Amino acid sequence: MPGALPRVHLVTPAVVEWTVARYGVHGVLTERERETLAAFAVERRRRDWLAGRVAAKRALRRVLRDRGERVPGYDSVDVWNDSNGAPRFTVAKRPGLAAQLNLSIAHTEGTGVAAVADTAGAGTVGVDIERTTEVSMAAVRRILAAGELARLHGDEAPPSAIALWTAKEAAMKAASASCTALRHVELSWRNARCVGARITGASVPAYAIVVRHRTVGPYTVAVAVYR
Repeated sequence: MPGALPRVHLVTPAVVEWTVARYGVHGVLTERERETLAAFAVERRRRDWLAGRVAAKRALRRVLRDRGERVPGYDSVDVWNDSNGAPRFTVAKRPGLAAQLNLSIAHTEGTGVAAVADTAGAGTVGVDIERTTEVSMAAVRRILAAGELARLHGDEAPPSAIALWTAKEAAMKAASASCTALRHVELSWRNARCVGARITGASVPAYAIVVRHRTVGPYTVAVAVYR
């Protein structure tokens, strides 16, 4: 993976629809994934889950293409969630690949985003996506620690509410082995676009988790890397 940076891939509802129309459900999802999809009773939940899977498979396929390796079919990539809810994957006939790469998935309103990182070269990755106007500062304040609130009051140009929220979510996912709650993620920032994070109580530097966020159409996407 060039530069050991995470590969981030976003798919809109139109891309998901096109992918399924071209390859068919059986050509996109494995048998286990099809069973999971069929079990969702709410259509909105089905759309979001499917968008996340398509994003994950496209991201993994792009990583392998960039590495000059054989690109597997969508149905050769099996993605599931472990007991903690974190996404895991296997690729048919590539048993060692899951040990080299790690994956994070997020989705909203039928749009999916996935991030893939080289575990040894980059660390573990976390990603989040939210509609840009969805989160209020009042809601964000409920998940901020005293130090974060003080920094927020003293900063003339702090990150937006949506940036803080997505940064917390992405950082928690990236450090999921050490963190299971947003209140355990402590943010710091040098400016509105460069956010750092650490896990409260963990012996890691403040910038061990580096978060980047950007606006993509109507959404804000944050990607965090935990080294």
